[in-house]
Amino acid sequence: MAHSPRAVNYTLTPKAIDAAKPKDKPYPLTDGGGLFVEVLPGGTKAWRYSYGFNGKRTKVTIGTYPTMSILAARNAHEGFRATLAAGVDPARKKQVDRIERKSVVAKTKTFETFARVWFAEKMAHATVRTQKQNLGWLVNDVFPQIGAVPLGEVHASDVLKLLEGMRNTPTKATNVQGILDRVYQYAAQKLLVTYNPATPMKGLVAKPKATSYRPLSVAEIGPFVEAVRTCNAHPGTRIAVEFLMLTAVRKDNVAKARWAHIDLDKRTWTIPGRTVGGNGFMKMPEAHTVYLSDQALALLEQARELSASSEWVFPSVFSRSTPMAECSINHLLSRLKAAGSCPADFAPHGLRSTFSTMANEGGIAPDVVETCLAHQERNAVRAAYNRAQYAPQCRDALQWYANRVDQIVKGADVIQFKAA
Repeated sequence: MAHSPRAVNYTLTPKAIDAAKPKDKPYPLTDGGGLFVEVLPGGTKAWRYSYGFNGKRTKVTIGTYPTMSILAARNAHEGFRATLAAGVDPARKKQVDRIERKSVVAKTKTFETFARVWFAEKMAHATVRTQKQNLGWLVNDVFPQIGAVPLGEVHASDVLKLLEGMRNTPTKATNVQGILDRVYQYAAQKLLVTYNPATPMKGLVAKPKATSYRPLSVAEIGPFVEAVRTCNAHPGTRIAVEFLMLTAVRKDNVAKARWAHIDLDKRTWTIPGRTVGGNGFMKMPEAHTVYLSDQALALLEQARELSASSEWVFPSVFSRSTPMAECSINHLLSRLKAAGSCPADFAPHGLRSTFSTMANEGGIAPDVVETCLAHQERNAVRAAYNRAQYAPQCRDALQWYANRVDQIVKGADVIQFKAA
């Protein structure tokens, strides 16, 4: 049975505390019953309570003087002594009380309110595309379901219901679960919640295996290129698709290409890394240099005439102040598929696979191929030591590839790559 703590004869006065001057090291002014004021070198005077618990001596901070008066400090001290007498560690109780107070605050915050805080604070350095995609999922799929629910009251059953409704879009379901998990991890870091309702739902909807985009075969390249050049799509879109093929970059890189990043004299196109932010930039932090072949430069000359004074290499057909939409490239391929000039299962990303397949079969070193594709080294140790940029080799490889495509379109024999 716990006993009430004995009365304490407190001794400090406001005059004594006010007169205490800081020294090189902290020192205490004892008040009684383990309560004291610690005078810090910077001049702060902190109320602390020193006590023994489970055979160890420890202390807990109560407040600072004069913000907390002598009377308020002593009242708090009596409360801590009663807690100790009940067999509870005062410092632990203070920590739990603080967490519970934050939990009360969490119950007044809706999920949407905090999710927008998470987005603003944790997604600031993501690419524009990632930001747009994640915010879109939140606004269109998550907020209508649980946005108005208090942050601390969202249950795993709510997440289950949300994800079950996305079984027809498993990739989105997996990504939404990941977003919810990160939102609640951040809420836990801010001590707003102690329960993550998204964690049990990981893997609920099986994510499909990554799609391997098939390349064009040698027999398909000629008809494809001819169809691109002669179809009734906008000239800028036709040029963009052929430029996409010859540079082996990603679709958004071409759609959002800027003249400011192209050096015609050096025959290079430098795509900034993602840390810069913005559409059309690389997926990784590092910039990527594309070495422009003669054929790619010829396409840029045509693009310059069409883009006029626009900052974009391939401006929108509706406004020169905005870049081409990526869907323009998709629409062109859809036309070719409808006309039978492009395989039905072919996607724009398959042009990167086409370069990789032809380059590897043509005898180009795998490291050079991967560098042209801006693929990161998967082996962390090798990546740390292998700083080779393969600039001359990449330039030769992309020129060889452009020549090879020309030869195929003209029906010539295979050209074997000759390493420098």
